[in-house]
Amino acid sequence: MRLVQTRWLFAWLVFSFSITLQAAPDLVLLDPSGQSHNINEYVGHGKWTVLNIWGPGCPPCEDEMPDLVRFHDQHAESDAIVVGIAIDFPSYGYADKQKVMTFADEYLIDFPLLLSDASVTEQLGLGTLQGLPTTFVFTPSGEIAGMQVGGISATVLEDFINRHSDSSTK
Repeated sequence: MRLVQTRWLFAWLVFSFSITLQAAPDLVLLDPSGQSHNINEYVGHGKWTVLNIWGPGCPPCEDEMPDLVRFHDQHAESDAIVVGIAIDFPSYGYADKQKVMTFADEYLIDFPLLLSDASVTEQLGLGTLQGLPTTFVFTPSGEIAGMQVGGISATVLEDFINRHSDSSTK
């Protein structure tokens, strides 16, 4: 039990560390059906955006996915959305469309999914991808508010957004 508490405390500290980057640049990625989407379709439109980079077959990604789906379902109509960017695991190469679609069906993912490789974080100006999963949170105005390497829960996301909502709307 103590190990779990320590892990979540560490995760919270990493997640709550703010990085000072601007809103996501124009970056076009394909979804699993082959349609193009710009990251800016999702970031900076009046809702918090949880950008989760994950890979099919990644154990921590599998562990966190039910919470991300639940978080998205509970918040998408009001204050926050989740957007997933899938990359290949363990190679960190470009995501395999069929593996992503199978994973999405298995986990009932109903938030937007895009395909890329590990270079996506550099293309977004967010530095080098440090591991999977990695989650970035953007404010409703499109500024980066936090990030976490490793699994995340709906509770941690909700707590983070609640703590930072007042300052992001000013």
